[in-house]
Amino acid sequence: MTVTAVANRSPVARKFLWLTAGVVLVGGLYSAGWFLAADQIEKRLTAFLTERQASGLGGECTDMEVRGFPFRIGLFCNEVRLDDRRRGASASFGALRSAAQVYQPGRAVIELDGPAEIRVSPGVTVSADWTLLHASLAATLSGVDRTSLAYDNLTGTARSPLADKGLGFGASHGEIHLRRNGGDLDAALSIDKLDLRPDQGPSLAPPADIAMDLTVAGKADWLQAGAFSPDMLRGASGELRQLTLDAGSGMTAKLSGPFSVNDQGLISGEFSLTIANIDAWRENLVKIAPDETDLVNNIANMLNALAGGRNEATVKLNVRDGTAFLAFVPVGVLPAL
Repeated sequence: MTVTAVANRSPVARKFLWLTAGVVLVGGLYSAGWFLAADQIEKRLTAFLTERQASGLGGECTDMEVRGFPFRIGLFCNEVRLDDRRRGASASFGALRSAAQVYQPGRAVIELDGPAEIRVSPGVTVSADWTLLHASLAATLSGVDRTSLAYDNLTGTARSPLADKGLGFGASHGEIHLRRNGGDLDAALSIDKLDLRPDQGPSLAPPADIAMDLTVAGKADWLQAGAFSPDMLRGASGELRQLTLDAGSGMTAKLSGPFSVNDQGLISGEFSLTIANIDAWRENLVKIAPDETDLVNNIANMLNALAGGRNEATVKLNVRDGTAFLAFVPVGVLPAL
């Protein structure tokens, strides 16, 4: 085709040629940018894991690969391993899959397969498996804004050298949601059909549903990567908007109120506690902990008295440095966080 022929094309034909050339150019630049980003993700993650090993925190993502072209980009691993030599902890998981929409930056989803094995010195082990473990996060220029995690059909066992037998656990479904609220952190948690039982033994009680909604003051930065630690709640304070426990057969308990945690991890707070079907609680708790029959009966009798003989009571529960008081009578000690 001669130059004269091209020049003699109609304006519509020339516009179409320029449009086609533009699409090809943009497509080529986009493809090159995607594969460059994928290459950088692999290299930088590998370098990051290598650098962290020098500080005692190691990790491995076996058979690492970045996939999702053209409209997604995500990291895939056949197995994930973490090792924290500073705390004597290690963890291993199954395959990991992640994806972020190229046209929706700042949002990502992650799926992680079981089984999982977590070990914490000295001698604490947790093994778990699930049918689905799904997490998501949304980030802005200032960092992570919110994140969530959901799982289905969780089962596992926890073992400690301090106990003769392991503790089995299970849940049909669970969710955790964390959200930045100014400088505060909003957290919500729910567990459906929580089942606790001795290892190789029957369940301690019928499955229960648990839900919690709270705000931790000034701790929005916990959403940033690496901000979580075993003792992070020490020195924190906030508002427990609601903690509910539904054990079936009309047995429910609701707790709400402000709280604080001291530097030793001991909880203090003034809570409103509502318990329904006190007699059923008494009967089931005596079966679970027969050695504490006298304490259970005393607490149940006190609740009945405060409720004027009714089978439901709303009382003030004061907690001071880990010790819970009901009408100035100590009724239990909470473990340090």
